[in-house]
Amino acid sequence: MEHGKTKIDVKVALAKKYTHLANIAGSEPKRKCFNNKATRYRRQAEQMRRDGI
Repeated sequence: MEHGKTKIDVKVALAKKYTHLANIAGSEPKRKCFNNKATRYRRQAEQMRRDGI
């Protein structure tokens, strides 16, 4: 990871990672789990943007 990445960048990258994993997951429970994690990271990033962190 390069220096200078903000927490928001990291949260967005994690959301993309889990979205990708949800797309390739073989079972429905795993898809739901990965989608929930992606949604959580997206919400955290959005909240951080609003708070100005």
